[in-house]
Amino acid sequence: MFQRLNHSIVKPPWPGRYLPARLDASVPAPDSDSLHAFAASLRSLSVLFARVAAEQSAAHGTFGKQELRALDVLGVRGPSRMGALAKHLGVGQSAVTPLVDRLVAAGAVRRRQSEADRRVWLVELTPEGEAVFQAESVAYERVAAAMLAPLTEAEREALLDLLARVGEAVEAEEV
Repeated sequence: MFQRLNHSIVKPPWPGRYLPARLDASVPAPDSDSLHAFAASLRSLSVLFARVAAEQSAAHGTFGKQELRALDVLGVRGPSRMGALAKHLGVGQSAVTPLVDRLVAAGAVRRRQSEADRRVWLVELTPEGEAVFQAESVAYERVAAAMLAPLTEAEREALLDLLARVGEAVEAEEV
């Protein structure tokens, strides 16, 4: 099912939404220890953020994890086309439509026509959705503060610079 590349990078044989499109044998592999340590860190972080998402889902009983993720995408990226929202959530257009319908019914988002192109419909946060997004942001910032607390200012800056580079690489690949 998986193809081993460079003796340490594993790539599924299908083009995935979650892996960079250009991950192939031409990409130099980091040393195995670094790769395993980074993968372990990603797993730990995903567990931590899943806990925060579950906590926020419980706090905002109206919204499930997927609804909160959609509010987060809209809060960070601003008004978005349905297709762009689906892409950032890693779901198909057919899944994002009922998701947005639920958020509209809950009063968290609204659909509006683009001013630049009246054929295009955008989804944006309402004041109620913005309040949920802000509450969720506070929860994530609380976790981030606890994670950064043991680091010196120089270590924080270095970490944030490195994470920004990784984030830019991910965005460039449109993962």
